[in-house]
Amino acid sequence: MELVLQCTAAAIFSALTSLLLKRYHPELSFCLSALTLALILLSCLRLLSGAGDFIQTVRTTLNVSAGQLQPALKCLGIAAVCRFGAGLCRDASQSALASAVETAGLLCAAAVAIPSVLAMINMAASFL
Repeated sequence: MELVLQCTAAAIFSALTSLLLKRYHPELSFCLSALTLALILLSCLRLLSGAGDFIQTVRTTLNVSAGQLQPALKCLGIAAVCRFGAGLCRDASQSALASAVETAGLLCAAAVAIPSVLAMINMAASFL
């Protein structure tokens, strides 16, 4: 809870400061937004310290190999990176670039998910 409050306060302070800077120095406004995003993400990294143990517990509980969980984790990573990247592009008033980043993320996630989808189709076909 404390981390959420700190991140929200940092984001609000950055947004207000960016509004003041944007009129005269739009490039500094963008840099401030990017820096704030990086600081918020770095502060959230400590939350991922237990993720490895959690994934290992899920693997052993469900009796699943690492190769079966890997596509889902890759898709999550792709979604996060594309969301942040597109947000920064929109902040810089580059909505066309933001759309390109989102489309690239969609295509990359689809490419990562294709083997899993094919495996499910083959499994369903074997039941018929």
